[in-house]
Amino acid sequence: MFFDIRQKIINTLLKKNRIFIIIIIFLCLFLFSISYDKSPIKSSNNPWYNENNLTREEFLNQYVKPVLGNPPPLQSKISPLIQIKDVEFYYVNPIAEKVPVTILNYPKQETEKSNQSLAPLVIAIHETNFVGGKEPCGQSGKAEMFYGKMLADKGYMVVCPTLTFTGSRQPKNQWDTSNFYQKYPNWSAIGKDVSEISWLLDSLAISGFNVNHIALVGHSQGAIYSLFSAALDTRVHTVIANAGFVNFKQDPNPERWSRSRWYKGLLSIPTKFTYAELVAAIAPRNALICNYLQDEILVATFPNDEIQDIMNRFPSIDWAFFKGKHGWPLNVKQFAWSWLSKKFPTNYS
Repeated sequence: MFFDIRQKIINTLLKKNRIFIIIIIFLCLFLFSISYDKSPIKSSNNPWYNENNLTREEFLNQYVKPVLGNPPPLQSKISPLIQIKDVEFYYVNPIAEKVPVTILNYPKQETEKSNQSLAPLVIAIHETNFVGGKEPCGQSGKAEMFYGKMLADKGYMVVCPTLTFTGSRQPKNQWDTSNFYQKYPNWSAIGKDVSEISWLLDSLAISGFNVNHIALVGHSQGAIYSLFSAALDTRVHTVIANAGFVNFKQDPNPERWSRSRWYKGLLSIPTKFTYAELVAAIAPRNALICNYLQDEILVATFPNDEIQDIMNRFPSIDWAFFKGKHGWPLNVKQFAWSWLSKKFPTNYS
């Protein structure tokens, strides 16, 4: 009798446990089904361009664009270029801001703008300065940074915009982004100026220029903008980024990307992709990255395995490492202009 009662108790408990186990299994399967993402996954040790990983578009949409933040609703259409005098122009961007632009070798006749034999367009992006686009165009600032004027002297049509946080656009508290984030908390400062470069191309197109074959050239902060812009906007055929590359993970000062005060470039420090992966997204278009081994601002090292791998995979991407500190000495400019003359010649047609 006692044995029968004990056996019934055991059978009852086993039956209840089986029901409990079945419920747990179904619950786990349900949670897995709603959380499973069928899209490819990119780990920090598995770059997006590896076989069976992400496409370029997936990488940009899933990893790069979220770091740049969300632009606000656009208020109006982009205006064509409006000439003030001589080489001075401006356009109105789609959030109703007036953007100063200096243009060297601007065509004398309106009918010349869309001519395919017109000198190729180079957009010269300024560094962290206090005069904006006037510096690369040789009107103000440090002579070492007159790279836009040098390219104009070589026959290119050179366009030098003044970006958001300096020059006449922000004459006080230059490069301080606190007011920007109060107005646009979900956008980023780098995202804003990367958008500005694309809007400039839109304005040039509306003004009658062929913008489907252009080059970006930038130094330091301008190089950072240029690399992001080239990765995202396929109208950019060629880019030169001087002293503007340092890997997020190897950066001894990673907070520079998302400071709590002064210039806050991004909403957060990127951790899900490397800066080199961003450069890889420019291929098969042309890119030259010039780094300095004693750079005290954007610390550079010799090519690591990731950089060497990218150059092996993408022949259109070149890295060059020079002795020296943060700057753009004449010998490096000459090297860069020689490279540009082969990748983006003035006699393009």
